[in-house]
Amino acid sequence: MRVTLTSNIAEVRAQLTQFSDRRFNAAMATALTRTAVQVRDAVQIEMPRVLDRPTPYTTRQLRYVAAKADRLAAAVGFNVVNVTDERGATIAFRDLGAGETPAGKYLQPNITGGERRAKRLEVALRALGALPDGWLAVPGQGATLDAYGNVSRGQVLQVLSQLRVQLVAGTNRNMSGDARKQIAAQRRAGGRYYVVPPGKGKVQPGIYQREFIGRSVTPVFIFVRGANYKPRFDFDGVSQRLAAQNLPVQVQRSIAESLQRLQARGT
Repeated sequence: MRVTLTSNIAEVRAQLTQFSDRRFNAAMATALTRTAVQVRDAVQIEMPRVLDRPTPYTTRQLRYVAAKADRLAAAVGFNVVNVTDERGATIAFRDLGAGETPAGKYLQPNITGGERRAKRLEVALRALGALPDGWLAVPGQGATLDAYGNVSRGQVLQVLSQLRVQLVAGTNRNMSGDARKQIAAQRRAGGRYYVVPPGKGKVQPGIYQREFIGRSVTPVFIFVRGANYKPRFDFDGVSQRLAAQNLPVQVQRSIAESLQRLQARGT
């Protein structure tokens, strides 16, 4: 999930005999970098149009790597990758912070199609034995969603905390020495979370919440079989078109600026 920007550098160089190699390469690096910034900015604007409310975390991960006079290639992409130009020079993307998930990993099904990867919550639920392999968890009626359509972190932590005691530590421990703490946690959460596995019960499999006071039951997560996505975010096509449109303009601009500086210095 990256696009590398290069140009017909040799052809342009042959027409600019008044430029030293250093000056010419500097102008080309500027043009490539400016184009990479334009591509990055335009794709960030495109993302909310084709994706459902991408978070700032996702859009910020779309980064560019500037070209240099000794490495005439720039790059735009999501994943932490190494890219080499035509001469073998390496373009290195900035590392992510500890615990961060590369946006390129979870956006991949939207770009190439295919099965959606398990999210962190689903991985945690599988580790607890709450979610069978091949199933995914989607928000239900009782899920608290943020502005981007994701279940709030607070509710996710409440669900995992309660289920971890029930499924890992065991039901007996849940009502033994820590009973008051568990009741207090359920009161804060507004009720008790419990799992209905596939094939058990008369309701859809998922995670439900029973009100702390009363008998009302609400689905917080519904379990569904793995989902397949159709490609809907043409990252490569959009990026390449933008690069083809903008790079020639930026090359002309950089050459003109360099010529002006030469003329101003009388060299």
